[in-house]
Amino acid sequence: MTARLVTIVILALSLARAEALEVLTRDGGPIAGPAIAHGAEFARETGVAVHVTPRPFDALYGEVMMGFVTGSPPADVLILPADWLPDVAPYLMPVPEALVQSPLVRGIHPAYRDRQMRWRGQWLAVTLDGDLHMGAYRRDLFDDPATQAAYRAETGHALEPPRTWAEYDHIAAFFHARGVSGTLEASAENGQRLWSLFSHAAAYTAHPDHPGHFFFDPETMAPEIDNPAWVRALHDYLDAISTAPGPALPSHGVRTEFAAGKAAMALDWSDIGTVATDPASSKIRDRVGFFALPGTKEVWNPATKRWDRLEAPRPVPFLAFGGWIAVVPRAAGDPKSAWNYIAFMADPARAAKDVMSGASGFNPYRLSQLEDTAGWSKLMGAQAATDYLSVLRESLSAPQTAPDLRLPGYPAYMAALDARIGRVLAGEMTPEAALAAAAADWDRITDRLGRASQRRHYREAMGLEVAP
Repeated sequence: MTARLVTIVILALSLARAEALEVLTRDGGPIAGPAIAHGAEFARETGVAVHVTPRPFDALYGEVMMGFVTGSPPADVLILPADWLPDVAPYLMPVPEALVQSPLVRGIHPAYRDRQMRWRGQWLAVTLDGDLHMGAYRRDLFDDPATQAAYRAETGHALEPPRTWAEYDHIAAFFHARGVSGTLEASAENGQRLWSLFSHAAAYTAHPDHPGHFFFDPETMAPEIDNPAWVRALHDYLDAISTAPGPALPSHGVRTEFAAGKAAMALDWSDIGTVATDPASSKIRDRVGFFALPGTKEVWNPATKRWDRLEAPRPVPFLAFGGWIAVVPRAAGDPKSAWNYIAFMADPARAAKDVMSGASGFNPYRLSQLEDTAGWSKLMGAQAATDYLSVLRESLSAPQTAPDLRLPGYPAYMAALDARIGRVLAGEMTPEAALAAAAADWDRITDRLGRASQRRHYREAMGLEVAP
């Protein structure tokens, strides 16, 4: 059935055939690896060669945008972060209607399909990867009777996966005091540390009566990253990373160090599931559990400027980074072959193998992948697979799931905030001063790009009504 689906898409789109297809994406094994492997297979089946050009992640955005603004298309297919779609959207070809209506696209989870593949009402991309943050923990440490007794004696509570950020911090500090790194989170420069901060901030900022107040005030576009919710989130983040002495870690270091058994918990993308349970790379493969991002009992009210108490802890899952998408520039030399290659790469059978490989960089994003209990159990073991899939389904189905920042100028906003957080980690600024300075940076970026247009873009990204 899967092979038939791809054949139908290819036959419908292929009226002409190129001799070679150019693909541009990031370097390294993740993302570029599957693009190259599937490209070779595509060439064997169609006769169209695929040349994948990998570029360092830090240089990728600049090269893509330079190609667009100078009228020199960077490639026939671009595989990019979903959060860049607002910037590249004016230069892209819409996804063919036949592909939009196909089971291939309809089978993508709505959290990734409807949020990440469209911009300003147009289908412009095809999702290849689903990103969100989740927690992982050592079941052997949490289940140890002596450790459980010590934790109850110290806190008065059972030692369980954390439901709130306060519990997360208490557990991390508890294990750190017992000679084990409490938790691992990204903290290295250019190592994805901002998404860890965003994960802490999501629950504190997601007031149920005031949607969209995550990064900005959706009415005025005044930055909200310096309000008390963000200050608390940054302090929580700093407390968490202080329980893991040692060098600052990038995201891939978080998952490999956790798989080496060096911490009680970790916060990372869902890659951590395949890495921590891989018998070839993990020392704890049969002792891993997973939990959804913790919530909070208090949420910041942006209208009253005070904390509101909630009846119960409210977790707010976060679509950190948003995943990778494939797009086709309007000036692509052979758009038909480009869409054929994307459909070939996104074929459900191939995608299932990709997301079960810790080396691919791709995480679950299709509805079928979230229901494949047998496949994940074979890979991870039954208990870990049950935990893992439960966290993914719970996180993606929650109505309060928070999207990442997504609007034109995204790299500039992120770079400004990351620079300020770097100064906090270097001991050069207080959290309060750094966030206030970053908010001022964001205001200047918004003014430069146009406050009115940025407001429309931000409201669309947050799922709010946008005036015509």
